[in-house]
Amino acid sequence: MKRLFFTALVLLLLGAFLPEAINNYPGYLVIGIGGELNKGYEMNLWFAIFSLVAALIILFFLIWLARSLLRGFRGSVDRLRFGRQRVARRRLTSGLVEFMEGNWSRARRQLLKSAPRSEAPLINYLAAARSAFELGFREEANELLAKAEACGEDTRLAVALSQARMQLLDKHYEQCIASLERAKQLEPKHPALLQLLKQAYYLLGDWSRLRALLPELEKHANMPEAEFHQLELEVYQHQLTEAANRNDIDKLQATWQSLSGRWQRSEALRSLYAQQLHRIGEDTEAEKHLRWLLNRAWDSDLAELYGCLVGADPAAQISAAEGWLKEYGESASLLTCLGRLSMRNELWGKAQQYFEKSLLLRRDPITSAELARLFQSLGEKDKAAKLYEEGLLQAVTDLPKLPMPSQGTPLLGAHA
Repeated sequence: MKRLFFTALVLLLLGAFLPEAINNYPGYLVIGIGGELNKGYEMNLWFAIFSLVAALIILFFLIWLARSLLRGFRGSVDRLRFGRQRVARRRLTSGLVEFMEGNWSRARRQLLKSAPRSEAPLINYLAAARSAFELGFREEANELLAKAEACGEDTRLAVALSQARMQLLDKHYEQCIASLERAKQLEPKHPALLQLLKQAYYLLGDWSRLRALLPELEKHANMPEAEFHQLELEVYQHQLTEAANRNDIDKLQATWQSLSGRWQRSEALRSLYAQQLHRIGEDTEAEKHLRWLLNRAWDSDLAELYGCLVGADPAAQISAAEGWLKEYGESASLLTCLGRLSMRNELWGKAQQYFEKSLLLRRDPITSAELARLFQSLGEKDKAAKLYEEGLLQAVTDLPKLPMPSQGTPLLGAHA
């Protein structure tokens, strides 16, 4: 507002004093050529001034016009260029939406169309490679991964992780591990990389390398505590079972000794260790661990297993089991265990009593068979035969209902 007022004031003053100045101070301007005044141009001074001002105004106008045209041209070029980029962005967005929805064919088409003008072609090529992989185009997927890697120096990790995921889905676990090991040199603490390594080792059943990876997973893989604890337990369980499958007592014991005190106090691991010791004939060692477990908590399965062990001191075994009978009370599993331990101590009458009590609590084919073979050895063959029959019928429970002949019925249709 002030500027407008000042401009109007200046124009009013010029309008008032300029005509007076022109009348009172006439003059002329001579422009000489070659240094001679008689060779030149002569004009009114005020006309020359007005002409100069007009020329300057025209010059400024032409400059403004040229700059405006240039800006307009640049704007058209930018609109054309950025318009293509907007189209590429829309296609990228559309392709990623299709990718997330699992529409692999449409995602691949949209992503590849927008890749040449995309601001982030790495994303286009990686997502298109995965889409091609899901469609079964393995060679194309590898070619697109190569294009993604060519997008820059900092793309190697992203490409390696994408390739490893595809190899994992293809069940090429060794190749997947090789890809991840190379990528691990670039970023050894990357959470996604460690998670993929964990999956590959787990699916391959490489428990030794997975165990070696556990400290890194705990520190850097952002795993929930419960999930990590479960993984750790599974690794140790598989290592113990693997050693027992090879009948390698040294490896089995070394694996157990390598566990921390916290894991050696784990009931799940200690019971598994005892079972594996029994499998490979190390009953003396297994008996110590089972007794440790049963002294702390009752477990019917472990009690049955305890009765099968050939410990170093059978009398101490039956004494321990009788202590559990007082502490935990009568149960079919414990009574069967006591019956077997009585047999091992050659206490035949006691064994018979324990087996019979067990059968009163639970009709079980195993206990029936144990009592039957005791009667068989004692010469009571009728009782033994009856128990064998009962045990067989208890073991086979899914026989169809069929009509049965009565005793003395002739066998019709029998061939002589």
